[in-house]
Order: sequence, then C-alpha cells, then structure tokens
Amino acid sequence: MTEVNKKDNDDKEEKDFDPKEGRTAAERFVKGFDYAFDGIVFSIKNEKNMKFHAIASLVVLLFSLFMNISRIEMILVILATSFVFVSELINTAIEQTVNLASKGKYSEFAKAAKDVSAGATLVAAVGALFVAYLVFFDKVINLSNSVLLKIQRAPSHLALITLAFVVIFTVLLKGLFYRGHGTAFHGGAVSGHTAISFSLATIGAIMARDVNLAIIFFLIALIVAESRFEANIHSIKEIIAGGILGIVLAFLIFGGFTWLM
Repeated sequence: MTEVNKKDNDDKEEKDFDPKEGRTAAERFVKGFDYAFDGIVFSIKNEKNMKFHAIASLVVLLFSLFMNISRIEMILVILATSFVFVSELINTAIEQTVNLASKGKYSEFAKAAKDVSAGATLVAAVGALFVAYLVFFDKVINLSNSVLLKIQRAPSHLALITLAFVVIFTVLLKGLFYRGHGTAFHGGAVSGHTAISFSLATIGAIMARDVNLAIIFFLIALIVAESRFEANIHSIKEIIAGGILGIVLAFLIFGGFTWLM
C-alpha cells in the first residue's frame, strides 16, 4: 500500500471514528435510537400517566377500526396522540432534571417548574380529547357507517393498526417488566423484532390463504427470531414471548376483522 493510500485510509478512519466513544459514525447513529428507546421505557416504567396514555392510545386505535374515519381524520388522531406522548416525555425529563438540581430538597422554583411542565401535558391531553370528540362524535351517532366494509376493501389499514398494536404493546411490556438485561432497545421482557416479524407472518398467511406461502412467511420470522438469539440480544424466553405476542395480536385484530367480514 502506498503512503498516499495509507494516508487517505487513515483520514477516512478519523472522520468515521469517534475516539471519545470508540464507535464508528454508523454505530453512534444506531446507538441514538437505543438511547431514545431507553427514555421511552424509563418514562413508561416510572410514570403512571405514560402507562395510561399507552393504554388509551391502544383503545383509540381499536375504536378507529369500527368508525368510518378518513385518512385526514386518522392523521389528526395520530398527531394528537403523539403530541400527548411527547409532552409527557418532556414532562418526565423536566421532573428528573429538577430533582437532580434540587437534590431532593423542597423549592418553590422546583415546584413551579414541575407544575408548569405538568400543565403543558394537561393542555396536550385536553387538546387530544377535543380532536377525539370532533372526529368520533358523528361516527358514534351514525353507527350504520361502520368501517368494517371499508377495512375489507383496504386491508393495509387493518394491517397498519395491527402492527401499531404490536409496537405499543411491546414498548408497554418493556416499560413494565424491563429488568436491565442488555438495553431497553436490545433486551427486555419481549423481543420487539420477533413480535413484529411473527405478526407480519401471520398477516401474510391470513391474506395468502396458502399453506406453502404461510410456511415461507413463518420460516422468515423464525430466521429473524434466531438472529436475535445468535446476537445475544434476547433470551429464548423473551423471543418466545415476542412470537406469541405477534401471533396472538395478528389473529385477534387482523384475523378477527377479516373473518368477521
């Protein structure tokens, strides 16, 4: 290798490598998602309101299946729900920062900071309630416009709702039962990758109605599950829990509505 090529390679390594963390730029990028997921799990585990918001969002998603909701209305519901989650996450961050700064001692300033951040969350929650009222009120009054037939014509909507259930349930279970195995994103009570892959396999099997295709779908899901074990990210118990979660939710939501029609 010439001196010029060697110098170019050294320069490239210096740009892609952070000596402070000992990770490449790509590894730091992926690690950022890990940290973000840790924050969500921490909030769910330590804040009762986050548990309530997670359960309420599941109820709203399930309820939306019975209503004739347009794409714009669904976008508004998702934005309102997301805004409540974001507000609660910021509220949790402010509370932890105030606790650290005050060192557990009572302070009027600390109380005011917590009260204001809690008030912001309340405003977001009230706004979400107004959105829900405006979107769902007419739908509830006129139940004859049930979305069941609409779902039959657009199974992608039902599949998306099913996957949303799987993701939210996985995050909720990680927040409730995470005990420090690995990290929140690469460990926890349930393997999220396994849950999603088996959910997709179940949805594909239901839609295909073909044994050979169903076998292929589940073999792919097994490969995903096996990769989580080989990488020492999840235990067998966590992988099995993820697979069961994905299959059960897919059967209950996607399969249930499909067979009803």
